[in-house]
Amino acid sequence: MTFQPSQATDNRSLVRGLEILRAFKPGLSFLTNGEIAERTGLPRSTVSRLTGTLVRSGFLLHDAEMGGYRLSATVVGMSHVMLSGSFVLKEALPLMHGVGRQMRVNVGLAVADHDDMIYLENLPFGPKATLRKVVVGQRVPMALTALGRAYLSTLDQGALADILPQLKTRHRRDWDKLYPQILVDLKFTQVQGYCAVAWQPGVVSIASPMAIANEPVHLVNMSLYTDDSLERVSHVLSPALLRLRDAILARLAKVSG
Repeated sequence: MTFQPSQATDNRSLVRGLEILRAFKPGLSFLTNGEIAERTGLPRSTVSRLTGTLVRSGFLLHDAEMGGYRLSATVVGMSHVMLSGSFVLKEALPLMHGVGRQMRVNVGLAVADHDDMIYLENLPFGPKATLRKVVVGQRVPMALTALGRAYLSTLDQGALADILPQLKTRHRRDWDKLYPQILVDLKFTQVQGYCAVAWQPGVVSIASPMAIANEPVHLVNMSLYTDDSLERVSHVLSPALLRLRDAILARLAKVSG
């Protein structure tokens, strides 16, 4: 099929419109056209045209007094449809509950989106669970987290070469330190099946990737607020994490087969 110029323009506008929606994140729930342009790298005139279209189509709300935009409830409705229709989440959730309660750890399920990881579920069963701020739909940086580095370990050389420049741009100031750490964690995950990272003070997280037919790579993780070392926590939690991963994959294979 040969694309006509008008089709190419429509496709480009669609991609740019989706990038505008991605610009809204926790702490950035209200954005002006100028702020959107800064965060997406799009020309301000393009942003102005597309935000108008997104308002008319019901995806953004415009606050004329404040001169900016917020996501509308339409996006929440779409998120609910995605989560309620997730075959992987439905089958994984009972197993995650069981392990989380038994071991008193936080258990999560996530997928990748650009240079972030998005939580599809987070079950706060660990000590100090009230301090756990991670919620469904929350994004965490791919380059810094066990979830992200475990995901990167599943990419082929071409896909990895595509995404590393994006990560470098986002973390340019710390890239010389981050890049060697990422490479070490990729190799470790490929051999051991999990990745362990302590990217926030007092929090240790380990994650394992799950390749599932006809689905994006999903990541299951465990985390704890703890004063113990990364090595100690990963030694204790990694066997349970790998058992959980295997149990989820076995359950998915049984249900789909």
